[in-house]
Amino acid sequence: MDAVWIAGLVLLVYFATVILISAIRALRAGRNEKSFIKETFKETFWDFFFELINPFNWI
Repeated sequence: MDAVWIAGLVLLVYFATVILISAIRALRAGRNEKSFIKETFKETFWDFFFELINPFNWI
């Protein structure tokens, strides 16, 4: 049962990290247009999500 809690905590930290990095990059984008901020957030989120989930990048 402890393994389930640890896996859940790791996933929670993983998603929080990816969301935080994406939010910071979107806010620092410099433009005030909502559509540009949303686009930057989505692009950064998916890039980091797939890059960090790939185990070959952990080495």
